[in-house]
Amino acid sequence: MFKLRTLAVTFDIPLNPWELPRFRGAIAGKVGLEHDWFHNHNNETGGLHHRYPLIQYKVSPHDGGFRPMLLCLDQGIEEAHHFFSQPDWSVELKQGSGATTAYHTVPLRIANLHVDQTTLNVWEHDFAYRLHNWQALNADHYREYRTLEGIAERFAFLENILASHILSFARGVNWTLDRRFDVKITKLLDEKFVDYKGVKVLGFSLEFKTNMSLPEWIGLGKGGGVGFGVVRKGRLGIESPA
Repeated sequence: MFKLRTLAVTFDIPLNPWELPRFRGAIAGKVGLEHDWFHNHNNETGGLHHRYPLIQYKVSPHDGGFRPMLLCLDQGIEEAHHFFSQPDWSVELKQGSGATTAYHTVPLRIANLHVDQTTLNVWEHDFAYRLHNWQALNADHYREYRTLEGIAERFAFLENILASHILSFARGVNWTLDRRFDVKITKLLDEKFVDYKGVKVLGFSLEFKTNMSLPEWIGLGKGGGVGFGVVRKGRLGIESPA
């Protein structure tokens, strides 16, 4: 059993889901690129940190549109002070591309702030969740997935990958599991190609159940820090204990 602190801050500006990488760049530029939890690039090698992101960027539905959300997990909450301690919360948000690229100063104000603590554990009962635009497949997995003809085979294949992504989350927040857990995909809601860093990749939206308690809004899989693989509680799920 492990207690995970989360901080979810929604800002009062409109933002489209595809603009999340630009919003991340604006926040990272504001706090300074030396604070690499905000952008997950390795400042020493120029590559990426291969770690679970403790600061994540989401969009939250609002009045038919979306607003940006900053989700901070555990140590990421302490890191968040590099932004919130700034005397001015205005950010330079990139718009356009190529010759039409421009930066606009956007003042940020908090629309909603939610502090929570989730008891992470493997329980005797299941919880229901929804998973949105989950990037499950690397190149090898995609080729293997295409060879599977039956729905049951494909679900089993995806369930194994989902379990591994949940384990990556657990390792990333220093949660050591003391027993096995189960994952079952209960409904495939959508399967479509989505744009990720200019490349079309297969994304899945689905419902699943597991006997693990997971926090709302965390990201699983590739792009989990910028709005892909977002976990939400299912309509019929049992509320995770606090």
